Order: sequence, then structure tokens, then C-alpha cells
Amino acid sequence: MELRRKKDAAMMRLSPLLRSITLAGSLLTIGVIVINVWTLYQDWQRTVRITEERAIDLSLAQARQAEDTFLQTELSLREVQREIESQAETGEDVSTLNDIMRTLQHRLPQLDGIFYYDAQGRWVASSLMQSFSANNADREYFSYHRNNPRNSLHVGPALRSRSSGRYVIPVSLRVSDHYQGFRGVLLATVSVDYFRHYYDYFVIGPKDLLALMLADSTVLYARPLSDSYIGKNLAASPLFHQLLANAERGSGEWKAKVDGVTRIFGFASSSRYPLVVAAGFDKEGLFISWAESRVQGVVLSLVLLMAIILLWMLIRHEARRSLRYQIELTHLRDELTEANHSLENLANGDGLTGLANRRHFDHFLVKSLLHGRSSGGPVSLILFDIDYFKRYNDTYGHVAGDACLQQVARLLKTFAQRRTDIAARYGGEEFAIVLADTCAADALKIASDVVEAVRMLAIPHSSTGLETGCVTLSAGVATTVAGEGPERAERLIKRADEALYRAKHEGRNGARG
Repeated sequence: MELRRKKDAAMMRLSPLLRSITLAGSLLTIGVIVINVWTLYQDWQRTVRITEERAIDLSLAQARQAEDTFLQTELSLREVQREIESQAETGEDVSTLNDIMRTLQHRLPQLDGIFYYDAQGRWVASSLMQSFSANNADREYFSYHRNNPRNSLHVGPALRSRSSGRYVIPVSLRVSDHYQGFRGVLLATVSVDYFRHYYDYFVIGPKDLLALMLADSTVLYARPLSDSYIGKNLAASPLFHQLLANAERGSGEWKAKVDGVTRIFGFASSSRYPLVVAAGFDKEGLFISWAESRVQGVVLSLVLLMAIILLWMLIRHEARRSLRYQIELTHLRDELTEANHSLENLANGDGLTGLANRRHFDHFLVKSLLHGRSSGGPVSLILFDIDYFKRYNDTYGHVAGDACLQQVARLLKTFAQRRTDIAARYGGEEFAIVLADTCAADALKIASDVVEAVRMLAIPHSSTGLETGCVTLSAGVATTVAGEGPERAERLIKRADEALYRAKHEGRNGARG
């Protein structure tokens, strides 16, 4: 009964109608899911692209602002530089230099101070109201100009001002004498707070990032990071070792080295100064915001999907109920077919060994010969006989004899695996194998392999007349010969039997053809 229920369930599963309904429902469900997932994916990708464009636009705006800031600073320094060069002819007037520097600083809110140092790093003039006795020969910008004769603007890494104690960005020019010798350094310090206040105007998320850096990846200022990040080098960032090498502006996505947050970045570099601005938007925060805005659409899609699934289940239930009646009508036919199969197996099989019986063998051999006649291929027959099997039965008994026959039969079956081959019990201790499309040499080789395989079973046979001390086979091989006319089954069997007789006459435990 349990088997019948399993069979009914299998038939229900395999029903073309149910399969069609299941396939249609599955395809429709999968289609709705795929379309929604694809739509959401495309929408997310579009959001990422828009964010990348926004980041690029923001970084471009910041880069232009930074470039304008440093251009104003450079023009102010050039003005002071011209005054110093003019005083080289008329005599140095420190008071005039101080006044010019104060005026210029008053015009530019980004400046923390303007300074002039001589060749030894001593303060000569400044925009400050009070004087300082500190020496700045140890600063990076001072060493740069002392060793570099070019009259180019130098923007150095941010540092703490010795005069104000605030973070400043040093912007400097070399002052040379008439012989292009090093005379000193002209310095303007741009306040980091100036960029801090400017960046505060922009509304960004708590994990979004705005960063101003030197082209060598040194941080000048980064919002919202603390001032401890000022001066850090980000050379390992993909921005510096990949993207900037190929373009002055662009976008990308990577985990920031400074805080480990994955962001969607836009970047832009200045064409005039060694500056890079990067704007990054927190990807996780962007995704959360995007997902929240898509909740309503996702809910509607889920409702539609559930409606489709419920409708599909209802249709499938009705189809299954209809099929149950059809299945009941098929049970009698199946039982009758099964009974016929059982009768056929009983008629064609040997009850002891499970091989084909003599009746099935005769029928199969005739069919094989007819096929070989039409195809022109050879047909081989091998007859086997267990050596001294009567002695085996007398010594070990009929139960052991039956077990011996079963072992030999199982082995023979492994040599007839093709659909065109058959292994059969020919009678008593005799067996046969029919091999289609097999020449005489190959058949003899197979027969020898079977003989050897049986010997390797090492079934004890103390009463055998052979030295092996175990059960052995003798085999005779016969093969149809092309061009000799149609081969009758009786003739082929006779030739195989004669070959078997020769094998026994010549010592057994072998195969002859």
C-alpha cells in the first residue's frame, strides 16, 4: 500500500498537466522576482552613478575653490616679492614690508600670516603686529627653497604655526639675490580653519568625507575627521596609486584607509597647484537611504507575488484532484503489466543464477545471428563448463554447489554488459555468452579472461583433477565467418561445443577457439 501511494505521488509529479501548471507558475513567479530584482539592481546602479557624478561635481567645486584660494595667496606673495627685489636696489625697508604684508593679509581672509625670512631662517618682516625671535630654517619649505633655485610656488604639508599655534598650510616663494643666490624665503600661511569653515557650509552625512590633500597624498584637511589625520600620508589609497595616474578627475569605490569606511568617491586635481580634492559618500548610508525609499514598491511587488503564488496553488490543487481519478483508472492496467513482466522474467530467467535461461538464450542467439547477417558484423558464442563439477557436488554438497554456480554466474554477468550481449545458464554447470560484433580473437581473449577470473575467485575444490585446487572453467569459442553464408544457431553451438571439448581434452582450465 505504501509503495502504491509513492507511485501515485510520482505519477502526480510526472503528469504533463501538473508539470505544465508547475512550470508556468514557477516561470511566472521567477519572472516577477527576476524583473523586480533586476529593476531594483538597475535603480541601485543608477543611484550609485548619480552619487559618483555628485561626488565628482563636489570635488571639482572644492578643487576650484582651493585653486582660487592659493592663486590669491600666490599673487600676494608675488607682490611682496617684487617689493623685496625693488628694495634690493634702494635699501631694505622693513617697516614698508610689514605694512604691505598687513594690508595683503587684511584683504585675504584665508591668510594666517605673511613672513619673510633671511638665508639663515631669521624673521625679517611679517604681517604680525608683534615680532618673534624664532628661527624657521628647520621647516620643510625652507629646506626646499634653499636647495631649489626655481622661482616657483611651493605648497607644503600642513603644520602648526609657531606664531599662532593653529594648523596652517605653508605657501612659499624663494627670494634670490642678483646672482640667483639664496637670499631667503617668503612665506604665506593659509589657515586650515578657513577650509574647515568653508567645508562646513556643505550638508553631508556623518560618514561622508570631504578631503583636501597634496598631490603626494598628504592630508591637509578632511571633514569630518579629527585634526589628528592632518599630515597623514594616504599613498596606499587606490586614489593615488591607480586613479590619479590615469586621469585628473574621476570616481571610484573603495574603503578609505583613514577610517575603514567604504565610500563612493569623486576626485579632482588642480592643474595649477599640487592639490587633490576628494568627496566621498558613505555607501552603507546611501544604501540604507535608497532601500528606505523603495520599501513601498517592494511591498507592492511582494503582494503581487503572493497573489500569483496563491492562484497557482489553487489551480494546481484542482488539477491534482482531477488527476487522482485518472490515476485510479490506471492501477489495474499497471498491475496487469507488472504481472506480465513477472511472468516474462520467470519465462526468460534462471531462478538459481539470475542469468538468462536456455529458452531466452536460444531466442537471443537467433536474433543476434539475424542482426549480424544484415549488418555484416561477426557474432561470437562462448560455451563454458565448470571442470569436475560433479566431484564438487559430491564433495561439498548441493547447497555449496548452488553457491558455486551463483558465484560463477555473477562473474560471467560482468563480461556481458552491452545491450547486444547476453550471459546465460546453458544447462547444469554449463554457461554461455553471446557477443555481437565481436571477432574470434576478441572473443577468445574474453573467454580466457573469464577463465582466469574464475580461477582468481579461488573457490576451494579439493577433488578437482587439476593442480589449482580450486574451481576452474573450460571454454569453447565459435564465431560466425563473413562470406560463408548464413550461420545457423545449431551450427554455431556445435562449433563452440567442439572447441569446448578440445579445451577439456587438452587439460581443462583454459579456452580454445
